[in-house]
Amino acid sequence: MIIPNLLVTDMQRSLAFYRDMLDMTLVMAVSQDREILSGSDAAGAAFAILEWNGGQLMLQTAASLADELSVYNADQTPSASGTIYFRDLHPKDVIDRIPEDQLVKGPTLQWYGMMELYFRDPDGYVICVGTPEGPPPTG
Repeated sequence: MIIPNLLVTDMQRSLAFYRDMLDMTLVMAVSQDREILSGSDAAGAAFAILEWNGGQLMLQTAASLADELSVYNADQTPSASGTIYFRDLHPKDVIDRIPEDQLVKGPTLQWYGMMELYFRDPDGYVICVGTPEGPPPTG
């Protein structure tokens, strides 16, 4: 299993985005002092794990990452490269939730048979949701 861990600048904003926009479920949240937090809002979280359809995504503040790994600093901001792909989440199910200024592309039926929608999360990470809707390439 591969689980991305994203550096986020505002944990509450990121948690709200992934829960409200993509229907992810909060699995666990931890404070900066490494205490497990209870409650669905995860107030004071420095680290969180979210889940959707068997896949997971971790979110972590820069200060928390800096405490663990010397390559980070507490004032670091995200630098997005690549995309995070949610397969089998149809663009029509999320497009009305995404603010227009966060839309990047789509919905578009791609040459490889996937209906896809690209948009940015609050930290600028590019998210793609897609589902098979056309014939896959042959050959």
